Amino acid sequence: MKPLTALVCLLAVGAIAPSPIEDAILGFRLAEAARRASDADLMLSAARLVAGSGLRGATLKNGRLEAREGLPDTSDEALALAEEARLLAPRDRRIAEEVDRLRSARPKGIIGGSWGSGPLEFREVLAPGGIIAWTVEARGAETALVSAIGDGDAGLRLRVVDGRGRAVCDQRGDSHYPLCRWSPPRAGQYRVSLGNAGRVPTRVVVLSN
Repeated sequence: MKPLTALVCLLAVGAIAPSPIEDAILGFRLAEAARRASDADLMLSAARLVAGSGLRGATLKNGRLEAREGLPDTSDEALALAEEARLLAPRDRRIAEEVDRLRSARPKGIIGGSWGSGPLEFREVLAPGGIIAWTVEARGAETALVSAIGDGDAGLRLRVVDGRGRAVCDQRGDSHYPLCRWSPPRAGQYRVSLGNAGRVPTRVVVLSN
Protein backbone atom coordinates (compact mmCIF):
# COMPACT_ATOMS: atom_id res chain seq x y z
CA MET A 1 0.00 0.00 0.00
CA LYS A 2 1.27 3.47 -0.89
CA PRO A 3 2.29 5.74 2.03
CA LEU A 4 -0.26 8.36 0.99
CA THR A 5 -3.05 5.78 1.09
CA ALA A 6 -1.96 4.69 4.57
CA LEU A 7 -1.92 8.29 5.77
CA VAL A 8 -5.42 8.92 4.42
CA CYS A 9 -6.69 5.79 6.17
CA LEU A 10 -5.12 6.83 9.46
CA LEU A 11 -6.63 10.28 9.24
CA ALA A 12 -9.99 8.74 8.45
CA VAL A 13 -10.05 6.64 11.61
CA GLY A 14 -8.55 9.16 14.01
CA ALA A 15 -5.45 11.04 14.99
CA ILE A 16 -2.35 9.42 16.42
CA ALA A 17 -3.35 8.05 19.80
CA PRO A 18 -1.62 9.28 22.98
CA SER A 19 -2.14 6.10 25.04
CA PRO A 20 -1.68 2.34 24.54
CA ILE A 21 -5.42 1.72 24.67
CA GLU A 22 -6.12 4.41 22.10
CA ASP A 23 -3.36 2.90 19.95
CA ALA A 24 -5.24 -0.40 20.13
CA ILE A 25 -8.55 1.28 19.28
CA LEU A 26 -6.91 2.88 16.26
CA GLY A 27 -5.69 -0.57 15.24
CA PHE A 28 -9.19 -2.06 15.44
CA ARG A 29 -10.63 0.79 13.38
CA LEU A 30 -7.87 0.37 10.84
CA ALA A 31 -8.83 -3.32 10.65
CA GLU A 32 -12.37 -2.34 9.71
CA ALA A 33 -11.01 -0.23 6.86
CA ALA A 34 -8.83 -3.16 5.78
CA ARG A 35 -11.84 -5.48 5.64
CA ARG A 36 -13.82 -3.05 3.53
CA ALA A 37 -10.88 -2.65 1.13
CA SER A 38 -9.78 -6.32 1.27
CA ASP A 39 -6.30 -4.92 1.93
CA ALA A 40 -3.90 -7.41 3.52
CA ASP A 41 -1.16 -4.82 4.04
CA LEU A 42 -3.55 -2.53 5.86
CA MET A 43 -4.72 -5.43 8.02
CA LEU A 44 -1.10 -6.19 8.91
CA SER A 45 -0.64 -2.56 9.93
CA ALA A 46 -3.70 -2.91 12.16
CA ALA A 47 -2.28 -6.07 13.73
CA ARG A 48 1.04 -4.34 14.41
CA LEU A 49 -0.69 -1.39 16.07
CA VAL A 50 -2.66 -3.67 18.38
CA ALA A 51 0.41 -5.78 19.13
CA GLY A 52 2.51 -2.67 19.80
CA SER A 53 -0.04 -1.35 22.30
CA GLY A 54 1.07 -4.05 24.74
CA LEU A 55 -2.41 -5.41 25.40
CA ARG A 56 -2.39 -8.42 27.72
CA GLY A 57 -5.07 -11.08 27.96
CA ALA A 58 -7.27 -10.88 31.06
CA THR A 59 -9.97 -12.86 32.81
CA LEU A 60 -13.00 -11.61 34.73
CA LYS A 61 -12.55 -13.00 38.23
CA ASN A 62 -14.51 -12.07 41.35
CA GLY A 63 -15.78 -8.91 39.72
CA ARG A 64 -12.36 -7.70 38.57
CA LEU A 65 -10.31 -7.89 35.41
CA GLU A 66 -7.06 -9.70 36.12
CA ALA A 67 -4.14 -10.36 33.79
CA ARG A 68 -3.75 -14.00 32.87
CA GLU A 69 -0.93 -15.77 34.66
CA GLY A 70 2.46 -16.00 33.02
CA LEU A 71 4.63 -13.55 31.14
CA PRO A 72 2.88 -11.21 28.70
CA ASP A 73 2.71 -12.47 25.14
CA THR A 74 1.53 -11.01 21.86
CA SER A 75 -2.12 -9.95 22.10
CA ASP A 76 -4.62 -12.62 21.03
CA GLU A 77 -6.52 -9.92 19.16
CA ALA A 78 -3.38 -8.85 17.30
CA LEU A 79 -2.74 -12.46 16.27
CA ALA A 80 -6.33 -12.80 15.04
CA LEU A 81 -5.92 -9.68 12.89
CA ALA A 82 -2.65 -11.04 11.51
CA GLU A 83 -4.41 -14.23 10.48
CA GLU A 84 -7.08 -12.14 8.76
CA ALA A 85 -4.29 -10.55 6.73
CA ARG A 86 -3.14 -14.02 5.68
CA LEU A 87 -6.67 -14.91 4.58
CA LEU A 88 -6.95 -11.69 2.56
CA ALA A 89 -3.87 -12.69 0.54
CA PRO A 90 -3.69 -16.51 0.75
CA ARG A 91 -1.08 -16.88 -1.99
CA ASP A 92 1.12 -13.93 -1.02
CA ARG A 93 4.38 -15.29 0.40
CA ARG A 94 5.47 -11.85 1.68
CA ILE A 95 2.27 -11.44 3.69
CA ALA A 96 2.61 -14.95 5.10
CA GLU A 97 6.18 -14.26 6.20
CA GLU A 98 5.16 -11.00 7.89
CA VAL A 99 2.32 -12.78 9.70
CA ASP A 100 4.70 -15.50 10.91
CA ARG A 101 7.16 -12.83 12.05
CA LEU A 102 4.47 -11.08 14.10
CA ARG A 103 3.33 -14.39 15.59
CA SER A 104 6.87 -15.22 16.75
CA ALA A 105 7.59 -11.76 18.19
CA ARG A 106 7.59 -11.28 21.96
CA PRO A 107 6.99 -8.11 23.99
CA LYS A 108 10.11 -6.17 24.95
CA GLY A 109 10.96 -3.86 27.81
CA ILE A 110 9.09 -3.53 31.10
CA ILE A 111 6.46 -6.22 31.58
CA GLY A 112 5.27 -5.51 35.09
CA GLY A 113 5.21 -3.14 38.00
CA SER A 114 3.04 -1.72 40.74
CA TRP A 115 0.56 -0.54 38.10
CA GLY A 116 0.11 -4.05 36.68
CA SER A 117 1.45 -5.70 33.55
CA GLY A 118 0.21 -3.48 30.79
CA PRO A 119 -3.27 -2.61 29.49
CA LEU A 120 -5.73 -5.49 29.55
CA GLU A 121 -7.96 -7.10 26.91
CA PHE A 122 -10.93 -9.29 27.72
CA ARG A 123 -13.22 -11.06 25.25
CA GLU A 124 -16.89 -11.82 25.81
CA VAL A 125 -20.06 -12.55 23.84
CA LEU A 126 -23.00 -10.49 25.11
CA ALA A 127 -26.52 -11.75 24.61
CA PRO A 128 -29.21 -9.18 23.63
CA GLY A 129 -29.68 -7.01 26.70
CA GLY A 130 -26.77 -8.76 28.41
CA ILE A 131 -24.46 -6.88 30.79
CA ILE A 132 -21.06 -7.56 32.30
CA ALA A 133 -19.68 -5.48 35.15
CA TRP A 134 -16.45 -5.20 37.09
CA THR A 135 -14.67 -2.95 39.58
CA VAL A 136 -11.51 -0.98 38.83
CA GLU A 137 -9.05 0.65 41.20
CA ALA A 138 -8.10 4.11 39.95
CA ARG A 139 -5.23 6.22 41.21
CA GLY A 140 -5.73 9.89 41.90
CA ALA A 141 -4.69 12.54 39.36
CA GLU A 142 -4.10 9.92 36.66
CA THR A 143 -6.21 9.26 33.61
CA ALA A 144 -8.31 6.10 33.77
CA LEU A 145 -9.53 4.68 30.49
CA VAL A 146 -11.93 1.87 29.61
CA SER A 147 -13.19 1.04 26.15
CA ALA A 148 -14.98 -1.72 24.26
CA ILE A 149 -14.73 -2.88 20.67
CA GLY A 150 -17.90 -4.45 19.29
CA ASP A 151 -18.29 -6.53 16.15
CA GLY A 152 -20.74 -4.03 14.68
CA ASP A 153 -23.85 -6.20 15.10
CA ALA A 154 -25.24 -4.19 18.01
CA GLY A 155 -24.79 -0.93 19.84
CA LEU A 156 -23.04 -0.97 23.21
CA ARG A 157 -23.54 0.99 26.40
CA LEU A 158 -20.50 1.65 28.60
CA ARG A 159 -21.04 3.20 32.02
CA VAL A 160 -18.74 4.10 34.92
CA VAL A 161 -19.95 5.10 38.40
CA ASP A 162 -17.96 6.14 41.45
CA GLY A 163 -18.15 4.71 44.98
CA ARG A 164 -21.28 6.75 45.70
CA GLY A 165 -23.07 5.52 42.59
CA ARG A 166 -22.63 8.78 40.69
CA ALA A 167 -22.06 8.41 36.96
CA VAL A 168 -18.70 9.74 35.77
CA CYS A 169 -19.19 8.45 32.21
CA ASP A 170 -22.18 7.10 30.29
CA GLN A 171 -21.66 6.19 26.63
CA ARG A 172 -24.78 4.86 24.97
CA GLY A 173 -26.40 4.66 21.55
CA ASP A 174 -25.50 2.87 18.35
CA SER A 175 -21.73 3.06 18.80
CA HIS A 176 -19.76 -0.17 18.89
CA TYR A 177 -16.64 1.75 20.01
CA PRO A 178 -17.67 3.30 23.35
CA LEU A 179 -14.87 4.85 25.40
CA CYS A 180 -14.80 6.29 28.91
CA ARG A 181 -11.92 8.46 30.11
CA TRP A 182 -11.83 10.22 33.46
CA SER A 183 -9.30 11.65 35.92
CA PRO A 184 -10.16 10.77 39.53
CA PRO A 185 -9.28 13.55 42.00
CA ARG A 186 -8.12 10.86 44.42
CA ALA A 187 -7.61 7.12 44.50
CA GLY A 188 -10.79 5.10 44.63
CA GLN A 189 -12.93 2.29 43.25
CA TYR A 190 -15.19 2.64 40.24
CA ARG A 191 -17.81 0.29 38.89
CA VAL A 192 -17.79 -0.32 35.13
CA SER A 193 -20.66 -1.93 33.23
CA LEU A 194 -20.91 -2.85 29.55
CA GLY A 195 -24.23 -3.77 28.00
CA ASN A 196 -25.53 -4.97 24.65
CA ALA A 197 -28.16 -2.45 23.58
CA GLY A 198 -29.06 -4.40 20.44
CA ARG A 199 -31.36 -7.28 19.58
CA VAL A 200 -28.71 -9.81 18.55
CA PRO A 201 -25.69 -11.28 20.32
CA THR A 202 -22.46 -9.35 19.84
CA ARG A 203 -18.82 -10.18 20.38
CA VAL A 204 -16.92 -7.54 22.35
CA VAL A 205 -13.34 -6.91 23.36
CA VAL A 206 -12.96 -4.89 26.55
CA LEU A 207 -9.85 -2.71 26.87
CA SER A 208 -8.80 -1.27 30.23
CA ASN A 209 -5.70 0.34 31.73
